[in-house]
Amino acid sequence: MGLWWTLALLVAPGAHAFSDADAVRVFTFARAQLADTTAEMPSVNRSPKASLSNGTWTTVANTDRIAWTQGFFPGSMWFMYQVASEPVWRDRADLWTRPLEVQKTNTETHDLGFKMFLSYGNAWRLTGNTYYRDVLLTSAGSLATRYNSTIGIIDCCDWNPNWDIPLVTDTMVDIELLLWGAQNGGPAVWRTMAVNHALKTLADAVRPDGSSYHYVDYRANGTIRSRGTFQGYSSTSTWARGQAWLIYGYTMVYRYTGDARFLDAARKVTDYYLANLPADRVPNWDFNAPSQSKDSSAAAIVASALLELSALETDAARRTTYRDAALGMLDSLVSPAYFAQGTNSPGLLLHGVGNFPAGQEINVSLIYGDYYFLEALLRFNPRPNYPWYSKLDFYRSQHLLGTTNTGIRNVEFDLTPLADNLNGGVVGWTDSSTEVTSFTRLNMAVRMSPEGIFQVRNGGGYSWIRRVPYVRGQTYHFRMRVDLNARRYTVWVTPPGAAELLLVDNVAFRSDAPAINDLGRAAVISTVVDSDFRVNNHRVLAPTLAPGVAQAVEAAPPVPLPEALWRELDAPERVSTGPAGPSER
Repeated sequence: MGLWWTLALLVAPGAHAFSDADAVRVFTFARAQLADTTAEMPSVNRSPKASLSNGTWTTVANTDRIAWTQGFFPGSMWFMYQVASEPVWRDRADLWTRPLEVQKTNTETHDLGFKMFLSYGNAWRLTGNTYYRDVLLTSAGSLATRYNSTIGIIDCCDWNPNWDIPLVTDTMVDIELLLWGAQNGGPAVWRTMAVNHALKTLADAVRPDGSSYHYVDYRANGTIRSRGTFQGYSSTSTWARGQAWLIYGYTMVYRYTGDARFLDAARKVTDYYLANLPADRVPNWDFNAPSQSKDSSAAAIVASALLELSALETDAARRTTYRDAALGMLDSLVSPAYFAQGTNSPGLLLHGVGNFPAGQEINVSLIYGDYYFLEALLRFNPRPNYPWYSKLDFYRSQHLLGTTNTGIRNVEFDLTPLADNLNGGVVGWTDSSTEVTSFTRLNMAVRMSPEGIFQVRNGGGYSWIRRVPYVRGQTYHFRMRVDLNARRYTVWVTPPGAAELLLVDNVAFRSDAPAINDLGRAAVISTVVDSDFRVNNHRVLAPTLAPGVAQAVEAAPPVPLPEALWRELDAPERVSTGPAGPSER
C-alpha cells in the first residue's frame, strides 16, 4: 500500500466536529484578547511576539530591521475588521500598520513578506487604499534586491556569519510579496524570482520522502556548502514549523501560478507532514526529536494552508483528505488542550515553540500562531455568523456595509433583546461617508422604546402600525425595503413562532439626518449598558428579481448557532480603557 493510501486511511477515520459555532467562539475570544493587547502595548511602535508567564507579551520594536514578527499583530486586527466590518478594528489595525512603513526600504532580510504583506497586504485587500498598495510595491522592490541570479534564490539574511548565501524554508511564505507585486504594477521579473526560488527550494531543501532541511547554504558559484535544520533537532531531522512553511508556501505559489509542479510539491510536503502526525494532529516541534514539546503554531499554519490546498486541489479524494485533516487540526486547537480561553495567556493558542535549540519561547503563545489560527477560521468561513452587540459608544457601535448599496435595497437581520427594558436601544443605518456621532446622524432606525414595543423612525418622530412588544431572550426577524432615491422605507417584523407583521409602511427617512447616497453604515446602539441586545445575520440584498427570489449582495445567511453558545457569548463584557481605545471582554 502506497504512502498516499496509508495517509488517507490515517486521516479518514477521525470525523471532525469543528463548526461555525467554534469559529464564532474563537473570534469572540480573539476580540477580547487583541483589544486587551492594544491597551497593554507600551506604544504603537512595538508589537507583541510571545507570551510570558505573568500574562503579558514580549515585544519587538517595529523599527527592528532583523526581527520578523511585527506584521502578525496588525494582520490579526485586520482579520477582526474583516469579521464584522467595525471601524474601531480598522483604526486599531492601521495604528500598528503604519509604523512598519519604515521597513519598506529594508534590504537586510527576506522577512519583508511576513512584516509587510500580512500588515499592509491585508490593509490593501480590505480597504483598497492606494497608500497601502504603494508601500507594498516599494517593499517588494526591496525584497527583490536579495535575489541571487547565479543560484536563483532569495538570499535569506546577513546576520549569521556561518552562512554564505542561504535559503531557508520560511522564505517560501515571504515570496508572496514578489508574486503579488508582479500582479499589481511591479515588474514581471519579480514573479520569475519567486518561481525560481520555489523550484530551487524544492530541488535542494525537500528530501525525496517529502521531509525537509530547514536551510541550504550555497557558495558563490552555486554549489551547496551545507544543509541542516537551524531551529530543528539535527541536520537530518525535519523541523515541524519549517515543514509547515513549505506546505503553506507551495500552496500559495500554486495559487498564483497554476503551475502543476507546485501542486505536486505541495502534495509531497503535505503527505509527509500528515503521515507523521500524532493522534491529536498537533506536531512535536521536530518530527525526529526525542524531546517532546508540541508546536501549536505549526498546526495553525498547516490548518490554514490545507484549507486553501483543499480548495485548489484537482483530485477529489485529496480534496476531501486535506480538508478533513485541516478540520481535525482545528478541532484540537479549539479544545481546552490548546485554546487559551480560561488561562492567563494574552494570546489564543497555548503550547507554541519558537526556537527550541536556543531555549527560546518554549510552551508559550506565539503571535504568529494566533495569526494563522484566525486565517484558518476565515478560510473555513469568510463570513462567520459573528453577532453585533450593542454599544453605548457611538463609534464602537458601527459596522461598515460598503458603498455599492444604492437605489432600492432589502435589508434583513435578527434582533435579540438581552434585557427587559432597553430604554430606546436602536439599530440604525446611514450613508457610508457619515460617521455616527449621535442618533440624529441615522437616516433610518428601528427602536426598542421605553414602553416595551418596537418603533421605526418616520421623519420627525417614531411610528408603528401594530404594537409589537419585545421580550428578553426572544429573537425577532426584521425585513426592510429601502428606497434610497425616494428616502422612504417599509419595515416588517416576524415575532418568534408568529407570522410576519407590517410594522411601518413607506415612512420617511429622518428629516434632520445628513444626506444619504448609499446604505453604507449600520449602528447597534445601547442607551443603558453595553451588550443589552444583539443583531446577527445582517444582510443587504439587491431588489427582488422574481417573486420570492432575491439576489444577495452579502453572503447567504449562516447556519444559526446553538442557543447554548449564544448564552455563553451574551455574558457581560469586561471593558477597560487604554491608549488605543476601549477593550472588550
